[in-house]
Amino acid sequence: MTLDQLIENETGIIKQINDENLAIQLLAMGFILGEEIKVERIAPLKDPILITSGTNYISIRKADAKNIDINQTK
Repeated sequence: MTLDQLIENETGIIKQINDENLAIQLLAMGFILGEEIKVERIAPLKDPILITSGTNYISIRKADAKNIDINQTK
């Protein structure tokens, strides 16, 4: 499953980031593999997506969210 498939208020565990440049950027901002990630809001036109991990908030394009593999949690 990828991050773009979650709806608002759903969470998942970051399993893998398939784009190396995106991985470097996210890891530098504190988004760590194995950490829980939550979709806070989705823009009205479905792009971008506001996500949180710990105390970090980031807005990410749906195309980039497709490169983040997750394990969905309840």
